Amino acid sequence: MDNNGNRFGLLSILVTLATFTYSLAGVPRPDVMATLITVSGDTVCLKPGDSGTESFTVPLRVQLSSSITSDDGREYILFPEWQLIRSYQDGETLKSDNYLKRQESNTEYEITDHGSFQVIFSWSYRDRDSINTILGYEIAPMSFVVDDSRINLYNAFSPNNDGINDDYKIYLRSIVSVEITIFNRWGQVIKNISGRVNDIMTPEDEATRDADGGFLIKIWDGKHNGRVVADGVYFINVRAVGAGGKKYERKSDINVLTGTGIQ
Repeated sequence: MDNNGNRFGLLSILVTLATFTYSLAGVPRPDVMATLITVSGDTVCLKPGDSGTESFTVPLRVQLSSSITSDDGREYILFPEWQLIRSYQDGETLKSDNYLKRQESNTEYEITDHGSFQVIFSWSYRDRDSINTILGYEIAPMSFVVDDSRINLYNAFSPNNDGINDDYKIYLRSIVSVEITIFNRWGQVIKNISGRVNDIMTPEDEATRDADGGFLIKIWDGKHNGRVVADGVYFINVRAVGAGGKKYERKSDINVLTGTGIQ
C-alpha cells in the first residue's frame, strides 16, 4: 500500500474515534446508588466504589437506583443493567455465582442468603439512527457482606448422668464448618472435631434449632478414653467459617463439675 493509502486508512480511524468520542460525550454519566435496608429499618447507602463496613443479617432489602430515565426525545437509546455477584463458603470451598441480573434503571430485591455481594451497574446505548450498541462509562462496583453468624461457648457442665446438663454443647448460627479442640491444662488433646457442621450435627441437635436458625450442638460427653475425666478446668478452641465466608476463632475455659447438676 502506498503512502496515500496509509494516510486514507489513518484518516478513517481518526474520524471513527472522533465520532465515537463525540457520541459518548453526548451521553451523561448516570448517578448510581445501592441502598441497604435492614429488618429494623436502618439504611446504609453505597456509592460506586464503596464497601459496607459491617455485616448485615437476613432478610436484607436492597434498592438499586440510577439516574437513567426515559429516552423519549433523545438521539440515543439507553440499556441499563444491574448485577449481583455472590461469593459464599461451601465447606472449605469458596464459590461464586451470578445471584441477580435485572435490565432496569431502578430495581429492588430482598436477599435471604448469606455471602459477600458485589453490586455491578453497567449500561450501553446506541444512536437512534444506528444498529451498533456502544458500551457506556465503567461504574466502580459496590460491595457488602451478609453474615449473621454466631458462636456461643459455655464454661461449665456436669457429666454425672443425672439428666441435667450432662453434655457440653455450643451454640452455632449460620456456621458452615468448624474445627474444635478440647484440651486439659497440660495441653493434652481430649477431644477434636472438624468438618462441615451439617455432617457433624445430629437429629437431636437439629431439634434445638430456634427462630433465628441457631441450634445447640453436642461437642463432648466429658469422657476421654472411655472414662469421665476428673473435675477441673479444661479449655476449648473453636475455629469456624461463617456462611458469608468470614472466619471466626473463639476460646473459653470449661469447668467439669461432676458433683453438681448444673442447670
